[in-house]
Amino acid sequence: MIPGLSLLSIVPAALLPLLLLLPQILLSPCRAHSRWKCPPPRSPSTGIKTGPCGSETNDFSLFPNDNGDELITEIYPGPLRVIFEESIHHTGAPFRISLSGDGIDDLDASCVLLDHIPHNDCCRPSLYDESTYTPYVITINIPNVNCERCSLQLANPMTDKIGGDGSPTGIGCTDPFGTCFSVYHSCTRPFRILGNGEAVSRSDYQCERLPGNWPEVWEGDNGVGVDASVPGLYRRESSIWSVVDFTLTAVPGDYAKDAGGICGDEGLKQQYKQSTTLSSNIETTTTVTKASITSTAATISTEESTTTTLVNESTTTTTTSNQSATVTSISGNSITTSTLLPNPTLSQPTPSLDQNSNPIIGQTTMQSSACQYCSCWTCITFALTIFTSMMYLQMCI
Repeated sequence: MIPGLSLLSIVPAALLPLLLLLPQILLSPCRAHSRWKCPPPRSPSTGIKTGPCGSETNDFSLFPNDNGDELITEIYPGPLRVIFEESIHHTGAPFRISLSGDGIDDLDASCVLLDHIPHNDCCRPSLYDESTYTPYVITINIPNVNCERCSLQLANPMTDKIGGDGSPTGIGCTDPFGTCFSVYHSCTRPFRILGNGEAVSRSDYQCERLPGNWPEVWEGDNGVGVDASVPGLYRRESSIWSVVDFTLTAVPGDYAKDAGGICGDEGLKQQYKQSTTLSSNIETTTTVTKASITSTAATISTEESTTTTLVNESTTTTTTSNQSATVTSISGNSITTSTLLPNPTLSQPTPSLDQNSNPIIGQTTMQSSACQYCSCWTCITFALTIFTSMMYLQMCI
């Protein structure tokens, strides 16, 4: 490194975010493609390529709730609305939903509940923005069984990667145990199925035929119909999904209706019913009373702004100024007050002075000539960032 230079003086500010992102890119797993949303998935990853559940295969451990209690969701035979989502668009890549065995994920023990679920080609989600993920809402049928710990398995063959084989006249690819070389998987957390009086145990249950009213032709390349009648044989298969409730439009209404349960409208409302109405008067001086504790946030005469944030039962008041910032936090019965000094402002380096208070020309010349390296470092940094990102994305395909 040239004396007097730092990374900030060589790398343009516009490239610094890319440099800071590199460790995250290199150290984070691939988060691509599809996963369960409701029932909730065992793993938040959308990039599981080892079926049926990746590293969580045959792990039917229960997940503790906010109180630390390990509870299991109970469902009943019959219609069940489910939701899955896609984080990276793959044109025509269909989906398959299966029911696991009791406490076992082995594919030989699973029963396919719905196959050839067509892709929604409408959207282009952003991998790192979960709010853009494409949702799929569909109602499936749970068989009349008793199962202490069952799970739903989602498979997503990447038929957009098999070239001409995925066209309407192509040979397609098979899954599981077949020729679809790229398949993404996700499994739900365990749930209990409470069958009625005629129910059999999950281990004694014989998988039934797939629903007879499910379409056998979907839209393929260039809008040409593609055969989807053979279970486990996939090509590029797409259809239209509602932009209102994200249900499939070209199927009988039973597959689109809200069947209730944990993923129905009411069930979701209960899951996310955590909002609390909070109000406070925000003034230059803020007073908060909680459990017989009254605190007045300190202010200073040269203040520029005061911000109060109230979350659940804790309050944080921040007062900033040209000289300092005072932060008062109240949580439970404790109060914390901190004074923060402003960050030093960045300025141009001051040349060294000789004994007669004149600038030392040599020092100034050295720092100026060093800038000839800036454009070179810019090219190297940019090329390294692009190369690393491309290699990362290639691994995620």
